[in-house]
Amino acid sequence: MKIVLAVLVVALLALAWRLNSVNAALGEQQQQIQTLKSTLAEKSTQEALALQTQCSEMASKFLSRRGWKPGVGDDYKNHFNSKLKKCFVLVSGYLPNDDFLTIDLYDAAEGLHYATFNGHQICDVATLAITRNPKKCRMDSGRIWFDGDDTRNPPDFTAGFRGLLYGGGSGDETTLKTFLDHIHPLMSD
Repeated sequence: MKIVLAVLVVALLALAWRLNSVNAALGEQQQQIQTLKSTLAEKSTQEALALQTQCSEMASKFLSRRGWKPGVGDDYKNHFNSKLKKCFVLVSGYLPNDDFLTIDLYDAAEGLHYATFNGHQICDVATLAITRNPKKCRMDSGRIWFDGDDTRNPPDFTAGFRGLLYGGGSGDETTLKTFLDHIHPLMSD
């Protein structure tokens, strides 16, 4: 009986030592995994920053090649979409006296035209009642080509004027918002 008990104690000690060794090895592996994750995250952040910087430079060159010079009410934003691997530039012009807005979305590297909007920024019903021009936004429209082929008609998506698949499709107070909602995925990721 003493021999069996001694063998069991030795076996128990061997199992405890083995368990401790496995736990130590797992701890080291978890630390290595965490270090690799941190390194990868840092590298990904650096690559993303480099791509955004390159996109900014491409957008500036794209705009200068097109002769774009910012004026009052003109603006642009650029964004590298990591999912699509494209550098987009969103160019807008605004005439405050007429409350008229133009928006165009391009691929800065390829020069493809992805979207265009022509219309008014202020189209809410209350404001239109005050200005006494309820039909002001009726002709607002936006078109989006998800492949950048603006020669294709009809476009992939139309907001506003003739924008409804069934019916008249005239612009309204939601035309600009609808257009911006549809180009948002291209300008974010």
